[in-house]
Amino acid sequence: MILRRLTTALRKQDWFTVAVETLIVVLGVFLGIQLGNWNAARASHQLGEDYVERLTEDLQRDRYGARHIADYYREVMVAVIETDRLLSTEDPDPRELVINAYRATEIAQWPQSRSTWEQIVSSGHLGLLPQGATMDALNLYFGYNQSQASYLVMENSDYRKIARSVIPIPIQEEIRTGCSDVLDEIGTPTGFADPCVVNVPPEAFASAAQLLKSDIRIRETLSYQYSELSTALNNLTGTVDYIDGALEALVDEDGLQ
Repeated sequence: MILRRLTTALRKQDWFTVAVETLIVVLGVFLGIQLGNWNAARASHQLGEDYVERLTEDLQRDRYGARHIADYYREVMVAVIETDRLLSTEDPDPRELVINAYRATEIAQWPQSRSTWEQIVSSGHLGLLPQGATMDALNLYFGYNQSQASYLVMENSDYRKIARSVIPIPIQEEIRTGCSDVLDEIGTPTGFADPCVVNVPPEAFASAAQLLKSDIRIRETLSYQYSELSTALNNLTGTVDYIDGALEALVDEDGLQ
């Protein structure tokens, strides 16, 4: 319609009409571009808010897991220290020695929630996150999975391999049945069963305890187990700090997540 009127005006050399119609066309194109840009900016802003919400949920979930795994490892540390004490005792309680020696081998981990972060990175959408959020905190947390690294070290520890080779399988089965991990509602280990119920004859405990005390490798590797467990606990504490920093970085200027 406009082009037809513009053509007619040109033929009649009606320059005023030509100017008006041209202005209408230019204004329409300009407003169309602006509307498109506004819609694109609005969509990007909404996508950024969705990313922040999902990242916040992921990080809060990971913080919950890291804290519980740290609590669990503190109980493992108690078992390590008690095992060392009992091994140094001339006539230790066989049951307590065997159970603590086994508990000192326990490990756990919380899988890092990476799906949202990896989607953001792979899509090139880091710029949609709050300014500064990706500079340190998020990169520090997602750049290196400390929880998994510690888990792998503990899983392959010499003490774990030796102790579980020395303690007879029937006793291990009983410990796992009535004296193993306490899990929360989503399956995260939070500690050890109390009371600890193990249906093993006293003589079986006595025999296993003697095997532990007489194996020099147990004492040697237990010291290193203590060191590795201390590192794992420090890493988990650092992980929680990184998560807290990442959550803080996701807060926008208005204080909203």
